[in-house]
Amino acid sequence: MVSTHKLKKEVSQALADADFERLSQLAVENRKVLGILISQSFNKDDVLCWRAIEAMGRAATMVAKERDPELARNAVTRIIWSAREESGGMGWSAPELLGEIVRGSPRVYPDLPTLILSLHGEDEEGVFLRGVLWALGRMAGAGVRKVEGARELVLESLADTDPRTRGLAARAAGLMGLAEAAGALEDLREDDSGLRVYEDAELVETTVGREAAAALARLD
Repeated sequence: MVSTHKLKKEVSQALADADFERLSQLAVENRKVLGILISQSFNKDDVLCWRAIEAMGRAATMVAKERDPELARNAVTRIIWSAREESGGMGWSAPELLGEIVRGSPRVYPDLPTLILSLHGEDEEGVFLRGVLWALGRMAGAGVRKVEGARELVLESLADTDPRTRGLAARAAGLMGLAEAAGALEDLREDDSGLRVYEDAELVETTVGREAAAALARLD
């Protein structure tokens, strides 16, 4: 039996290497890995946090297929609980984690996208809102585009005062194929406010204007 300390070191090294296949295999071999990934997912200024979020979706999918679907469902329940105030601590990455799980197995979790969308009402600082927007874009890439209320939230968020929110809304609008967002996206083309987004296992510097232009290109 591998010790928890050694297992955490293995997970940390795989995250540092962006070795998602290794992380998924570790999760199949040891039921503690999904919990370790959740615990690694809360510092969004750290690229390893975002890799843990991506790894969660991949690992939960493989665990459900190759070991025990109940383990994956338990992880989903834990993430949802972490996002509620009564949990005693806010799971700030809950929307992103759940979004990745849906992205990996959209047919297994048909009710999760609506729940993810509802999380934006759980905080007053926009942390969950940005997570929801990011998750909507990621899920759209897996074909999950029709989430009740998502269209309205994205369109409203394009005018948000926070550039991170505007940028993520622009990205989501493009990935979701929201043609009705074209006018607002055009208005954002010259917005040089900066933000960082997770892409290809790295945190990338971008601007709201770049995200708007990329979204418009997707809509063409």
